[in-house]
This record gives sequence, C-alpha cells and structure tokens, in this order.
Amino acid sequence: MSKNTFLLFILLIHNIVMSQDAADENSLKITSSLENYFYLEREAIHLHLDKTTFLTNEKVWYQGYIINRKTKKPFFTTNVFVVLYDEKGKQVSEKLIYAYNGIFSGVIDLDAKMTSGNYYIQVYTNWMNNFSENESAIFKINIINPVEGIKNYKKADDTSLELTLTPEGKNFVNGINNTIGIRVKDCRGNTPENLVATIQNSRGETLKSITLNASGFGKFEVNAEDDFENVTVTYKEKVLTKSIPNKQGIGFGLEVNNFSFEAKTIIKIKTNKATLDSFKAKKAYLIIHQDSKHFIYDIVLDKNNLEQSISLQNTDLFSGINTIRIIDSDLKEWANRVVYNMPKKENTISITKNFRKEDKIGFVGYSNTPNTNLSIAVVPTGTKTLSDNYNILAGLGINPYLTEPLSNANYYLLEPKRIKNYELDLFLLNQSVPKYDWENIKASKPSTNFSFDIGLTLKGNINKTVKDKTDYKVKITSFKDQIIKSTEINEKGDYVFENLILTDSTQLSLSLLKLPSFEVIETKISHQLLNRKKPFYHPFKPDLTKVCPEINSEIYAEQSLADYDLPKFTSDVIQLEEIKVEKKLTYQRSIGNGFLRGYKVDEMMENIDLLSFIERNGFTVIRRFGEATIYSRVINTLNAERPTPQIIIDGRVLMNQFEFTTMRMSDFDEIYISSNAMVPGMLNRSGIIKAYTKKTFKSNYVKSDPNNILIKEAFSLYPRFKNADYKSTNNVGFEHYGLIEWSSLLNNEEEGQFLFNITDYNKPLVKAIIEGMTPEGKLIHDEITLEMK
Repeated sequence: MSKNTFLLFILLIHNIVMSQDAADENSLKITSSLENYFYLEREAIHLHLDKTTFLTNEKVWYQGYIINRKTKKPFFTTNVFVVLYDEKGKQVSEKLIYAYNGIFSGVIDLDAKMTSGNYYIQVYTNWMNNFSENESAIFKINIINPVEGIKNYKKADDTSLELTLTPEGKNFVNGINNTIGIRVKDCRGNTPENLVATIQNSRGETLKSITLNASGFGKFEVNAEDDFENVTVTYKEKVLTKSIPNKQGIGFGLEVNNFSFEAKTIIKIKTNKATLDSFKAKKAYLIIHQDSKHFIYDIVLDKNNLEQSISLQNTDLFSGINTIRIIDSDLKEWANRVVYNMPKKENTISITKNFRKEDKIGFVGYSNTPNTNLSIAVVPTGTKTLSDNYNILAGLGINPYLTEPLSNANYYLLEPKRIKNYELDLFLLNQSVPKYDWENIKASKPSTNFSFDIGLTLKGNINKTVKDKTDYKVKITSFKDQIIKSTEINEKGDYVFENLILTDSTQLSLSLLKLPSFEVIETKISHQLLNRKKPFYHPFKPDLTKVCPEINSEIYAEQSLADYDLPKFTSDVIQLEEIKVEKKLTYQRSIGNGFLRGYKVDEMMENIDLLSFIERNGFTVIRRFGEATIYSRVINTLNAERPTPQIIIDGRVLMNQFEFTTMRMSDFDEIYISSNAMVPGMLNRSGIIKAYTKKTFKSNYVKSDPNNILIKEAFSLYPRFKNADYKSTNNVGFEHYGLIEWSSLLNNEEEGQFLFNITDYNKPLVKAIIEGMTPEGKLIHDEITLEMK
C-alpha cells in the first residue's frame, strides 16, 4: 500500500467515524430534549358521566379514572378538584374529591335557578400547574331548566361559519406534491350537512371539488405544477373563501397513511433540491414519540430520490396518539403530524339477569380481566341525553395529546372500520396547532414548583409561652373519620400533619401532650388547612375570539310543562325505598372504603377464623412458631422483600401486624379489604385491610380541650345514589331525558364477576353504558342493551 493510499484510507475512516459521532450526538440531543421535557409524570383524567344532558331537578353523577401517562397504569393521585363553570366561564361549584387506585366518584348538585345552556366540568390536580400546557380534562354538559325550556346548540350558525386550510405536516413546500386539509365549522364547532369545497385557479376556474364529511373535514392534493389559488365553500347565502397558503422555498412534506393497509403505517417524506442544497452538512431525522418514549430514524438526503417512504408495522408504534416530527441536526423542526394507533380491544363484558326482588332487578357481569374497576350508567333506549364526544378510550388515549378534544369519539372508536379510521385521521390532520410545541420541548424543562398532594395538610403552632417545645407533641382526633394521630413540634413551636383524609364538616380535636407522660396541657393551638384551596392556572375560559349569537329556547315556558316534552318531577311522589339489607354497612361511605369490599361481621361470621378469612380474600398468611404474617400476593419486582398490606384498625395505621393477627373475628364490627389496592409510600405495602371494632370509644378516651375545630371544606363525601323524583316514567319525556340507574365503584375482583341492580321502571329494554380500567391500565367501554322483562 502506497503512502498516499494509506493516508486516503485513514482520512476516509476518520470522516466516517466523525459522521457517526455527529449523528449519535444529534440523536442524543433529541433524546435529551424529549426526556427532559417529559421527565415529570403527567396525569390523564377521564370522567364517566351518567349522561351529558340534565334537568335542573337532577344531579350529575360521575366516576373518574386517572392514569400515569408514562406507564399507562392507574395513578396514585388522591386530591382531585372538580369544578363546574357556566358557558361564560363563571364558577358555579367546586369540590375536592378523594381518589384511590386511579378511581374516584362524586356528584354535582344542580340548582333550580340555573339557566338552560351549556356548562363545563373541569377536572384537575395541583400537580398539573407544573406544566405550561393545560393537562386538565374538560367535559361539556347541557342543562335544561324546565321553566325556560331547551336550547338547541347543535344547529349550525351560518353567520359564524369559518373555513380553515391546514397543510399536512404544517408546511406547504414548493416543487413537491402537498396535501391540504380542509375544515368548516361555526363558532360552536357545528357543521352544516353536504358541504362541497371547490378548488379554483388564479383565473377563478374550478379545478376540482371535494365533498366534506359530516364533521366538516376533507383534504386534497396539490401537485407541483398545479395553479391552485383558493378554496371556496358555499352554504345558503354564505360564501367562504380561503387562499391557498404561500409555498415555502425549502422544507419537507410529511404525509402519513395508517388507514389504507391493514396493521401498517406508511410515512412519506418529500423535499426539493433547494432544501438539499441548503442542508449541505446538516442531517435530518424522523422522530416518532409519545411523551418521552420515542424512535429516531435517519433521513437519507439524496438529490436523486426526493421522496422516501417508510413502512412501519402498527405494533412498532405506540398505542394511542403518536407525534411524528422531522428535526434537523440543529434541532430545528421542519414538519409535525399526529396519528392515532388504535389499541387492540381485548376486554369484553357480558351481563346476564340474576334475580328480581321488589322493584330491583339484579344483574351479574363478567369480564375477562380480574380486579377491574367499573362504572355503569343505565338510560332508556330512546335517550337523547348522551353525547358521542366522551368515552374513556378518547379521554385517556387521545385527548390528553391534543389542543382540541376529539368530537364524536364513539363514531370512530366503538366499531372501527377503514372509512372511520380515514375520517379520524382527517380530524388529526386538521389539528392546526400542536399541543406540545417543539420550541418549548427543546428550550425548557418543567420544574416541580407545585406539590403532588396526597391528602390534606394541617399546620399550626402552639402557645409561645410553652418552654422546651420539642418535649411536647400535638395530637388530633376525629371520631367521624376515625383519625387519631400525633406529631412532633419543632423548636419554633410549629407542627405539621400531612396526608390527612378528612371529609367535609369534620370536627377535629387538637391536644397538646407533655412527654413522656402524655399529659394533656390546656393551651391554645393555632391551625391552618394548607392545601384544600389550590388555584389552577389553566381554568376554563370561553373562547372570546368566537362571538356566537345568543340562543333562545326552542320550547318556551308556556310549552315546557306540556306532556311528552320533558320529564316531570314532584316532591309529593312516594319513592320506592331502597331494599333494606340486613347486613347494612355503617362505614361504607367513609373515605376510601367505597373502593374496598366490605363485610358486616354478624353471628355467622364471628365463628370464622380471622386469618383464614384474610387468606380467602386474596392474601397469603404464613404461620410459624405461634405467630402469623400477612403478605400480598402481588409480585413486586422493585423490591426483593415480599410486600405486606397496610392494616388499619379504627383509623389507626398499625406499624406491625401483631395486634391484628392476635385478634378474633368476633372483635370486629366491619372489615373492608382489597388485596390489589396500591399503597403509596416507601414501606413496600400492597393491599389494604381496614377493620372497625365492636368496642366504641369511651367518652373519657380523650380529655376535653378547648381546641375543637370544624373543617367545613375538605374531601367531599360521596353520597349513595338516589335517582331524581320523576312523577312519571311512562312518557316520551322520560324516554328522552330520564335516568334509570347509576352504579359506581364496582370491582369484579379475582373471579372476574361483578353484581349490580337496576330499578325496574317498567321498560322492556334499557341501555347500559359501561366504562372501566384494569390494574394494568387496559380501558373498557361497552354499550349493551339489556332485557328487563
């Protein structure tokens, strides 16, 4: 080998290595930007509402579902704020709801004075304030005041119709074939039927026509040589015209097709020679990501091949929304697009009639996924009260990644077909503004300026005259919420109780205890509840840029009480009382207990061995040398030790199991239990056992003290479901707007079976809307017609 040849070989190897290093460095920069921006866990929340149209005589019943977007599994969020706004953005009500294992339930009371119109439920947590994007969930409902009548918000308003054009990939590039999305909607998002868009050239001649779908979406392709000038849509007397966007000299076209080929996604990347000349030594990358999870592909820039196609199996994409971007080595974004990868439906629900007792018909449901949390709304088959916009699949899998929530979600997702997949992609193509802007992603990293609250925090200080303050403790007692806790005092006399689960109108007793005798010292103790009222920095606000004309009621006061228009209500109707169960649970509605399975210890249960009972409810009990230890059956791969359950007796969290394992079943009045419940913390806990003894607190258990305080607003209690007082259920008004049943906090446990009752309103058929979530984060939405006769 000659000296010159050897030098040339070394130079070639050096250039290849440097190129590879640069490519790796660029990929690392992109990876670092994504991982930094999405480093903090983000919650996604969905509400299953009993319906979406209500009369002011009714209540809004709901069950919420929360996931960690990183893991797609239920999140251990506890503090959830549920706020109701009117359509002008005025707050109507606000509640703090306790969530457990990613589930919460609640009710919104309506007022007879509320006006007919659209209202908005916003659900958020304090943690969401850490992000510049609005991560809350918003649900539009319609409320009808029977005196005012119904307002029709679904009728398209031709005076506010708007035409928008959105290039696919957000760029309109010279010299390539571009795809342009079309959308027509009014100020309320409605679209007239049978719209046609005409594409005209600079001479006003029609070159092609596009029929828009029922939601007002369409698209067309512009070839490099086409003389396209504008797009026109005519509706009645209204003519909408929009100029084709100006072409950019350099850039990339991004075209995605995930609906034409079974289980495949085709990505086309198009550019022109001017772009290649401008790049020179720069590189381009195709990024596919969902939050921080991502793939990076090199884009080969070749002047002889200005259009490239990448074929991906859908199994290679992330389940749900994927964001596709083209980024260069300077971290500049050239194109972006969101696509939806439909998850495989694996969960099926079957329901059969079980029994009839008085006015109730019992049903038994089966699911092939154990320990699934469920909620069920039952309405007449002719109902007009359900919106197609909301289901859990869109609520947790699509909407958290968009600035505009998916409309008509049921149409696309319940029975997916190729044409529906195409129309769903039209909606995503026409998303003009991405929720997660690349400039923000590469330039900033969210900080934890707002706490992830678990329960409530009570803080205060003791009298300044008390000396040696660290020799004392402050104790709080609540008989209502079964709380007895004590905490240390620092040198400044301050104390803090964290992670308190208190309900509205809780009476707390504060005591100052002298150590080591625990003598109660009578002195004033100040207090402050810190995190009950947390402002949200992305509150619901109406879009003031869209001025909609006022809507008058279509049914006026003198007509609204006519037969068959709306259901009638009366306070004089004698409601059929709930079936009285002999084993009525006293503590079932206490915070957290609704998520557990409750047992009333009667004479028959008193003879059961306590530890055998625990084993039959999903735990493992190891007995050795006269002692017993209870373990969870959940496999914890993060810790070599076997997890143990959290055990609570009369509100006291036990530090060890000896007290509980030496007690007898007859010592208890009620036991609540769940073997798969998540327990936040570092103590390797999994599963919960809550027991209430038959012994009541004696009046002298806590000495009287002057520090009795009333916590008026804390976690809202979830009342037992009681339907509205319908005067009659045998009319068209009830068929269209009535509610038959609402069941929440259902769990099918290990065997996959769950039970629920439906009140018999003399309907041969009813419609059940079932939503749920498994411990692994699999989502369930089913709509089933049930026979009642």
